[in-house]
Amino acid sequence: MTDLYLPADDFQVGDLVHTDGRTVRVRDIVRDKAGRLIVNPGDFDELDGWVWEHATVTRDEK
Repeated sequence: MTDLYLPADDFQVGDLVHTDGRTVRVRDIVRDKAGRLIVNPGDFDELDGWVWEHATVTRDEK
């Protein structure tokens, strides 16, 4: 596993996103044309923000 500091636009399904004192596993990503990004839309662990915002991500490198 590798820790990376990435813009939200680079998040991938399976990533663990560490933000706001919590960790969320990415299962689904929705991006709109205005630059908004929603991770796990409608779920209890939904995250939303902008594609250019950064977060620390743990990624399983295969």
